[in-house]
Amino acid sequence: MRPWGAKEALRRRLRAGGRTAGRTAGSLVAVTTWRGAASLLLLPLLLGPAPASAREAAEGGRKLQLYVMPDTQSWAWNQGGDSLATWQAVADALCRQRERFAMVLHTGDMVDLPRLRPAEWDGAGSAMQRLDACRMPYAIAFGNHDFDNYPPPGPEPRGEGDRGWKALRARLAYQPQERAPSGRSALTPLAPGWFVLTLDLTPSAADLAWAAAEIAKRPEASFLVLNHHCIDRNGVGKPWCAKLFEEQPRIRIAVSGHWLGRVRDAWREVPRAKAPPLIALYQNYQHVPALAAWGVVVELDPASGAVCVWSENLLDGAIGHPAASAREVGPVEAGSPRRCLDGR
Repeated sequence: MRPWGAKEALRRRLRAGGRTAGRTAGSLVAVTTWRGAASLLLLPLLLGPAPASAREAAEGGRKLQLYVMPDTQSWAWNQGGDSLATWQAVADALCRQRERFAMVLHTGDMVDLPRLRPAEWDGAGSAMQRLDACRMPYAIAFGNHDFDNYPPPGPEPRGEGDRGWKALRARLAYQPQERAPSGRSALTPLAPGWFVLTLDLTPSAADLAWAAAEIAKRPEASFLVLNHHCIDRNGVGKPWCAKLFEEQPRIRIAVSGHWLGRVRDAWREVPRAKAPPLIALYQNYQHVPALAAWGVVVELDPASGAVCVWSENLLDGAIGHPAASAREVGPVEAGSPRRCLDGR
């Protein structure tokens, strides 16, 4: 599937019933009336090339920047009273800096308690659709809170169902190049010779076989794995992840969220027996509204695989998140301002 392939049905509906209200940077049309619609809508028509600097950096092999959007579940229900607006403002800031960033990586848990508060999907959509409006590419991991039945009921709780997550994913304009049998693992191009491999929360044997086949099809490529909980503050946190990273030496970087505690970001190299060190990046600022504007910037040198990493507040430009606390989770230590990892 072409990531930004225009849908003829949408175009026909726009021609038949929509009225364009304006154009920004040649990349979107704001549709303010819809046949039969009672509310105003903003729908992207994805026109023209991607912004030059991010595209040229990727195509020219120069360093490129990725933005990690850590778990957003408590922003989706607006913890603290303004965290949803802050998440939306971060998405708008990403669009204002569209030429800076090559891609956004969402670590999963887009919502918190969808079984009890299904409207959280609308909150999540309101933020992610802003990225569509400026043609910002993204990849989205599936988190344990994204199951339809979360919080799972019963004496032996088990996450089940993904209709809500898939429905939101289908509404978004940017789509992966390839999908695994589950629909929750996917492959997305990042730069020449680099791909983002998004893996399901706990991939099935079929998904893992699919991932191995996709890697094998691209013998010269390197891969960044995006998974909700593979990486924790100490390194690789799941046995199946460790096995995968040992078996697939061309997975150079892994990015996760999920874990809570006093330390909310940790970036390190993890030694491997028969491969270069894995660059393991963990970050999650959830349940602390004071950190709602914070994310992580990963500056990647595609030629070497080396990265520099730092947390950044896109709303005011601050680097290195401060210490904070919240009633739900207690104190959180301040983050380090910047770290560079060679990965070789």
